Amino acid sequence: MRVDFLDIDGIRSRILHAGEGEGVLLIHGVGTTAERWVRNIDCFAQKFSVVAPDLVSCGFSSNSSFTQSYPQEEHVAQILGIIEQRGFKKVSVVGSSYGGLIATLLTLQQPAIVNRLVIVGSGSALHPAEEQAEVLTASRINGLKAMDDGTLVGTRRRMENIVYDPMSVPLESLLVQLTSNALPGRREAATAMYDRLIEALRYPETQAFPKLDKISVPTLIVTGRNDIRSSWKLAQAAAERIPNCRLEIFEDCGHGPMFEHAEDFNRLVVQFLTQG
Repeated sequence: MRVDFLDIDGIRSRILHAGEGEGVLLIHGVGTTAERWVRNIDCFAQKFSVVAPDLVSCGFSSNSSFTQSYPQEEHVAQILGIIEQRGFKKVSVVGSSYGGLIATLLTLQQPAIVNRLVIVGSGSALHPAEEQAEVLTASRINGLKAMDDGTLVGTRRRMENIVYDPMSVPLESLLVQLTSNALPGRREAATAMYDRLIEALRYPETQAFPKLDKISVPTLIVTGRNDIRSSWKLAQAAAERIPNCRLEIFEDCGHGPMFEHAEDFNRLVVQFLTQG
């Protein structure tokens, strides 16, 4: 795995990347970093060219005030810029939590460049707007509290709050999260991002839920039975609306199937992405 920084129309984007072949984009959740995929990248890279970016105002990518557009719009534009810079003609997109929304919006807006879609524990993509507001508010409180605390213990506690087994938290990601939280202007950028995300719930163009039946590529939904951020029952209902969709529910699993059950998750997703 390697680290690089790309310039996307003047916006700095940090990426983790590895492997060769067909492109696979891994998109993390709101207020986190590309290290969410640290237990998956090298496995996927055995068959694909994998890129995991830090979204704008997250990780070590540039901050944004989101005054000219909503975060969903800026993040989709960022992902499209990365796809272009990396020279991918088509990609599969895997999105966790809010990243699942970005992956789904990208698929709905640009179906010609998407091979397959994987949505992981994503209330942002699979819940109606009124359900999303509650989840985003809880995420805002949890995320900003960890930033204000500014300690490794507080950063770890934030992740432990959303997983089934606290021992599953990837320790290798905690110092990265703690450091990126301390970047100049990050607290203000994070606050603006959460606030604009909640405001954007009023606008259908920033939402995937009303358009799930329009998804035209093979889709896999992965969710945890014990996820406090994404309801497996609503995921099941969403899967019934999406043509050519498969649903997998992980037992004893919270909001991070990709690191809580990394081996099973990797096997499942690679099989899905490589099947005919």
